[in-house]
Amino acid sequence: MSQGRNTAEQRLPDIDYTQLTQLTQLNDSMSSTEETHKRFMKLYEGIFQRPQTSLLKKQLKCRMHPPVKPSIYEAVQEVSRHQPHGKLAQESLMNQAIKALKKLPIERSQSEHHVINKLLMGVHSLSSTLGSQELKQISTITTVETWDRGQIIFAHNGFYLVLKGSVKPFNHETLREDQTVSTIATGGSFGSCEPVNAAEGSDIVQCVLTLETCELLKISRSGYEKLIKDILARNHEVKASLIQGCQLYLHWPKLSINHLVDGMQLKTFPANQVLVKEGNICSFVAFIARGECNILQDVGSLIKSVDTKSCRVRSVVVGKLGPKQSFGEVSILLEQPSPCTVITATEVHGGIIQPECVKGLDSVTTSLILQTAQPVCGKLSEEEVMKEFLTQERMKKWELEKRKILSEALFYNGVQPGRGKWTFNRGPGGKTENSNKSI
Repeated sequence: MSQGRNTAEQRLPDIDYTQLTQLTQLNDSMSSTEETHKRFMKLYEGIFQRPQTSLLKKQLKCRMHPPVKPSIYEAVQEVSRHQPHGKLAQESLMNQAIKALKKLPIERSQSEHHVINKLLMGVHSLSSTLGSQELKQISTITTVETWDRGQIIFAHNGFYLVLKGSVKPFNHETLREDQTVSTIATGGSFGSCEPVNAAEGSDIVQCVLTLETCELLKISRSGYEKLIKDILARNHEVKASLIQGCQLYLHWPKLSINHLVDGMQLKTFPANQVLVKEGNICSFVAFIARGECNILQDVGSLIKSVDTKSCRVRSVVVGKLGPKQSFGEVSILLEQPSPCTVITATEVHGGIIQPECVKGLDSVTTSLILQTAQPVCGKLSEEEVMKEFLTQERMKKWELEKRKILSEALFYNGVQPGRGKWTFNRGPGGKTENSNKSI
């Protein structure tokens, strides 16, 4: 009895002993048939009631799915602690924007305008059609409106963004809610800053019914149209002054200047960007407002073959382009390859006109361009290019030699650039100590 009791105490919880007994009996009377083998494997698999890792899986499952499910509000709070741009961050931004919008535009501080601009940048319907500069200026004409529950809002005169509350699209003809469109909650928008035609009207909600007290950001259509006119007028003035700033266009008539302005785009190029490649037709006409470009020309006699498949072309700087200068007009109109390469030496700000716009100009403006514009640089002879190249190479060599001599002189005199001169002092016991004296 004691032996049976000890055996029962030693039984493992994960083993099915009924299956084990049947397997033992089968083993005693086992034959070598295929059917017996299949039965043996089936009984063997049934011995283990659970996989050996079942305890670990159960612990992991408990960790992943806690028995008490938090409320939605608690879950949002938990997510927002780890995600700064979560729902709580959005609510905070909305509250700051409402506080700023309740002031008159002239009374708002720079930081308050920044908050409003940040809010507008997050609205896809605005950021996808307007640039960052336009959004900054639109933030100066935005206002906030408060609407009570059950009021009808007609959005034919502006753009609305829901800051607090929710609205439901409403059909003012049938005086019923529009069931085909879902409720517009916080962060949603309706209406438009621009006039809506019949084809686009079906996609834009023009009338809503407030389901609760709502705070709405509004961009009036009249204010938007006035702002866009001002932006276009300023851009036109900037482009016109950019063109007239070039000496070749200084005495052009205003009508011809306006033709060039209509096709111009303001653009910024980073340093070390190739604008024109020697032997190619210019890809645009450029007017430089700020920055500098290098004009390079290939040195024909110094083209060396590195291997049988490629070669290295050496170039020499033959000139520079800076503010109040332009290039590309002659190359595009006469379809002549550029005699040199133009590379930006610094960041360059200016305006460009695409070839199709240049070729589409009227005959009078085209004639004026051909009469006044000049090639980027005249094609220098091979001897002149070689002479300029050798001069520049000698200057580079001399600069390297100067730096080497200066560095050696400082080193032998115990001077380290940026750290000072090392001196040696006698310390306690007659030991020599070095100290650094800043110079």
